[in-house]
Amino acid sequence: MVFTEGTVDAAGFSVRYWEAGQGRPVIMLDQTGWRNTMLHDALAEKYHIFSLELPGMGDSAVNSTSQTVGDLATVAAAAATTLTSEKYTLIGSSFGANVALCQAIQSPHQVEALILVSPMAILPQESKANASSQEAHSMMFAHEENAQKFNPLSAEVFAKETEFMARLSAVGHDALVEAKLGDIHCPTLAIFGKNDRLVSSESARVYREKIPNNNIAIVYDAGHCIVGDRPEALVNSVIDYAEHWETFIVGHKTGVINP
Repeated sequence: MVFTEGTVDAAGFSVRYWEAGQGRPVIMLDQTGWRNTMLHDALAEKYHIFSLELPGMGDSAVNSTSQTVGDLATVAAAAATTLTSEKYTLIGSSFGANVALCQAIQSPHQVEALILVSPMAILPQESKANASSQEAHSMMFAHEENAQKFNPLSAEVFAKETEFMARLSAVGHDALVEAKLGDIHCPTLAIFGKNDRLVSSESARVYREKIPNNNIAIVYDAGHCIVGDRPEALVNSVIDYAEHWETFIVGHKTGVINP
């Protein structure tokens, strides 16, 4: 699927995005480097996809304006409002999932369904101090051979993003988000890799207990980058949930295990 690049002005930023497909709108907040995947192609076959580059991430300029993850969510919501007048399914991966959580809390009238892939907002694992881009890249996968199929971020982008994410998440972000999870009432799916080394396995329990209409999917033999370790399992879960919401596989009070 061919994605078309564009920019949109939102809350004082020029936000770059990639667009493809037709149908119900889907806004995607992706971790840098994971914007051209099997998941994006599969979604674009069924939906109208907008994949946003959050200011301060990827090739965008250093973002010294946003002070919290909530500030970044405000920018993403403004961009989404300009790109579509309809309510949308919001999909966030890794740090993008943290932003998506805040966006769903701040803009409940916009988000009709929320999908979180490897969210890091609750109980992140302490990362190795001064890790290189290559070391951090390897940590995202359950298997080193899968990590070798993808290029790590450049040292420059990695350093910029690491400082930016640490600064935005420093001011009690986990506690603030956890306290407001009960305010998310749209259908929600949180997907975790069983072998994720960047997020505590206990975080899935928090999402299930705190978000009223929440499903949990655990993908076996996958690390933090599920699309790199088990792309088919991720695509199946996301597409199925985007199609069926509350009727997704099992009721929201039961965990979903993808073999």
